[in-house]
Amino acid sequence: MSEGYLLGIDLGTSSLKGSLLNLQNHDILTESVELAVSYPNSFSAEQDPHEWWKGFKNLIGKLKRQLGSFDSLRAIGLSGQMLGLVILDENGQPIRPSLIWCDQRSFQEVETLKTELGTERLLSDTANTPLTGYWLPKIMWLKRNEPSHLQKTFKMLLPKDYLRFHLTGAFVTDVSDASGTMLFDVSKRKWSRDILDYLSLDERLLPEVVESTAVTGYITEKAARETGLPAGIPVVGGGGDQSSGGIGLGVIQRGIVSCVLGTSGVVMAQTDEVKIDTENRGLHSFCYSVEGKWFLMGCTLAAGGSYQWLHNALKPLIPAVTYDDLNRLAGETDPGAKGLLFLPYLIGERTPHSDPSARGGFFGLSHQHDLRHLVRAVIEGVAFSQRESVEILKSFGLVAHRIIVSGGAARSPLWCQTMSDVIHLPVVTTNIDDPASVGAAIIAGVGSKAFGSFEDGCHQFIHTLDLVNPRLNNQALYDTLFEKYKELYQSLKSNFRDISLLQESMMNK
Repeated sequence: MSEGYLLGIDLGTSSLKGSLLNLQNHDILTESVELAVSYPNSFSAEQDPHEWWKGFKNLIGKLKRQLGSFDSLRAIGLSGQMLGLVILDENGQPIRPSLIWCDQRSFQEVETLKTELGTERLLSDTANTPLTGYWLPKIMWLKRNEPSHLQKTFKMLLPKDYLRFHLTGAFVTDVSDASGTMLFDVSKRKWSRDILDYLSLDERLLPEVVESTAVTGYITEKAARETGLPAGIPVVGGGGDQSSGGIGLGVIQRGIVSCVLGTSGVVMAQTDEVKIDTENRGLHSFCYSVEGKWFLMGCTLAAGGSYQWLHNALKPLIPAVTYDDLNRLAGETDPGAKGLLFLPYLIGERTPHSDPSARGGFFGLSHQHDLRHLVRAVIEGVAFSQRESVEILKSFGLVAHRIIVSGGAARSPLWCQTMSDVIHLPVVTTNIDDPASVGAAIIAGVGSKAFGSFEDGCHQFIHTLDLVNPRLNNQALYDTLFEKYKELYQSLKSNFRDISLLQESMMNK
């Protein structure tokens, strides 16, 4: 029987989480610390990398107080929010706050890419169509707006790899996270020379790319003094949060789709080859953390974020309101919220519209509606957005027998039932509260030979809890509402850009 612990770290948007996997009794010990996000304007989203490192040290301290000692720690795996751009000077100091995954300010650069390079070439070189979240348009935005910052840049890193640099001194990323830069040839699993030439970007500014299970370095003496981790512990490549999260939910075979409802809502499925979406629907085609595999992913930018917005909007009126209170209120109404629809486009949208100007809203309000219907409409609107991604995955021939739901929504029977009814698939929940950090730990276990395979690690730690089947009597209603939901975007599309620009001008006054 294996002994010791594996540590998985996930640098999320709103929190930094750690999971310790006990190799002897298969228990999972978790801790987290909160992180803040800055929104300078309606198109921008930033975080300070210094706060990530400060949060990491705090997280390690909390884990150590629970564990007592890290003497039995065998390896560390890193996971993190994807797409974020961190630029460092020659002293390893961040030059500016990180432009994170939901930053939308590079929308003009996206249009430039479509005009100058064209979608066909971008798909050929990177397997993806341009989106504001990717590094390529972000770097172009910096060139146009902050050229002095780029001139000082010594190295570019993704968020989790900023932690790796502090821990090991190495500038390294993995293939799954590199896939989200749009500087990466996803099919060949290496940096794209054609895109780097177009950008006139020196490859030496970029991190080395390895497979997720590769050992990328070891905890340095300096990092050991700062964190309390033992020096010499191997740090494995890990993966972007959605790739690691797929591992942490056991998405390692055909027929399984996962849906992680955090701030964003991400639907993903593993593939045996690169799949390319030629319809510009904001779909991601990335390398998976399993070597020789890829995955397709659709992303709603404000899924759980929409529920969080509603919760925060109510707090001035109901200071003690909880998410359980919201779930209870929604449960007092019938499916369909009396025909009230909610569009979850609070910070633009990615899948299936790839539209940074899209904005959220309720449609169909009448005197018959009260707070209970608004809450239920938000839940159903998020479920509709996830169905759009599932339907795109099915259009590639991917078969879905069930969908594994995780995140805060997985703890709510109402959320799970609504997802099942809307998507027409059985919903499964597991014992894993944070799949990304658990997945990072499993990746570390494979990389350090604590596990013989991904199947071995997943079998030991991931267990099914509940199965929710779709209710046939709700499907016709939800199908009708889903069609209206999709029509709303098309009807309002021409107005979104005008409203978003008006909001921008009002914020800048």
